[in-house]
Amino acid sequence: MKTQPKLQRKMTYNMKWSVHPHRKDQRTGVISPVPMSTYTKYAFEEIERQFRG
Repeated sequence: MKTQPKLQRKMTYNMKWSVHPHRKDQRTGVISPVPMSTYTKYAFEEIERQFRG
């Protein structure tokens, strides 16, 4: 069996990271967490209570 030569790709992609202009800190890393509302805390506690039994 004869092997075929490796073909060159037709398109090459060049990706660049960008930051949304409405973002306050203009970083590309991890976003700082937003404090939970009292309703969200209550909902998570209720879900945990149901799973624990």
